[in-house]
Amino acid sequence: MARHLFLTGEKGVGKTTLIKALLAQYQGPVGGFFTLKTTGVRPGRYSVHLLQAGREEAPAEENLLFCCGDPISPALAARFDRLGCAALAAGRGAGLLVMDEIGPHEQDAQGFCRAVFQALDGEVPILGVLQRADTPLYARIANHPQVRLVTVTTETRDALGRTLALSAWQGGA
Repeated sequence: MARHLFLTGEKGVGKTTLIKALLAQYQGPVGGFFTLKTTGVRPGRYSVHLLQAGREEAPAEENLLFCCGDPISPALAARFDRLGCAALAAGRGAGLLVMDEIGPHEQDAQGFCRAVFQALDGEVPILGVLQRADTPLYARIANHPQVRLVTVTTETRDALGRTLALSAWQGGA
């Protein structure tokens, strides 16, 4: 059985809500990251931030990944490498890693991608969200031998919330 569980599906369908419901069942230390879209840091603009799981952290300039609508630049990959690698490194020793969410923007962040695949090849279970994208990164994660990819739809999300039990995949059991 796969050790890691990733949810995928359309934006706004409830993937992160399901992740949080599964996390509510978990009692041990959690590492990894969440991404959060907000207008609270740069008024009038949506910005996306990488927040470390297991910490009380608010969106701020220090954890800013990008502002929606800005052109993709090499600085974006550098921010993913810095923030994402730090979040995954801080999660060493955790009993569970969260990766909410991985999408096409991370494709060029080589250090971050290496850290993700080191975690996927490791022993610590991962609970994540994989944004659908026609990229090699999406394909590599989706096809990783230790990943179970579950598609969430508006029709299936409630049933998935009732049937996906953390203990059913945690640790490869």
